[in-house]
Amino acid sequence: MFQAVIIDDEISNIENLATMLRKYCPKIAVAGTATSVDQGLQVIMETNPAILFLDIQMPDKGGFELLKSIEAPDFEVIFVTAFDQYAIQAIKFSAIDYLLKPINTTELVNAVNRAIANIEKEKQNERLQNLVYAISNKNQVKIAVPGNKETLFISPETILFCKSDNNYTIIYLQNNQKIMSSKPIFEYEELLNTHGFIRCHQSYLVNTAFIKSWIRVDGDRLLMEEGHEIPISRNSKEKVKQAIGMK
Repeated sequence: MFQAVIIDDEISNIENLATMLRKYCPKIAVAGTATSVDQGLQVIMETNPAILFLDIQMPDKGGFELLKSIEAPDFEVIFVTAFDQYAIQAIKFSAIDYLLKPINTTELVNAVNRAIANIEKEKQNERLQNLVYAISNKNQVKIAVPGNKETLFISPETILFCKSDNNYTIIYLQNNQKIMSSKPIFEYEELLNTHGFIRCHQSYLVNTAFIKSWIRVDGDRLLMEEGHEIPISRNSKEKVKQAIGMK
């Protein structure tokens, strides 16, 4: 069994989630609950949970304030929240699960199963530490890149482009480095669209900061820093021109 703690300022939400966990997640035992950050910190210290279900928005202090109070968290977090665009974007960058209220049963089960898998692989939750850093330093974010053996954290500004490889993505970095991610390219398109990246082809997502020129010989291509040539699909031409300021 994996012990869990639920922190939410509304008792009805705690009771509803606890009921769902008992019914649909038999490997989870609710070891404690709290309705505030201060109370929640005490419960975490007393129970040492494997999984924390945490509301982001609470009246006095929010979920992120709680996380900042814990120096090296060794538990998994599943956020339970109403929609908050910035918070959810930060959570996605760190590859952490979240559930929108009202909670969907299938999404709950899937999130719990992923948390259990992560617990069995990692002793220290580096993804959670990355999230706390991103929340504290809004202009300095790193993106979590899950691979087969480890999760790497890289700054978007170091990525030249991403290339699709079926359900995987190859991420090309500066200095001829590249890493394989177990996420498909459309997820990186969603994460990086506010960081100067443009989908120029079904298989390619490029960082416009590293575009050197537009080549029109034998088809349209983008010449990137370090000599990479990236094809431009017919349907993406106008979108790419607009993104890089071409007429």
